[in-house]
Amino acid sequence: MPKYILIGLLAVIATFLIMNYWPKLKETTKNRIIASIFGIIAIAFIILIALLIF
Repeated sequence: MPKYILIGLLAVIATFLIMNYWPKLKETTKNRIIASIFGIIAIAFIILIALLIF
């Protein structure tokens, strides 16, 4: 039970930190962060499909 409370607190703190520092980043850094997020999602999707098939 306490681990779920910690996960919730970390999610809220991370959201506020992102909201605070996002406008201060350069455009190229923002684009790299967004591209890496989509890349991680794509890799996770490929791994999930591979695990379901094999």
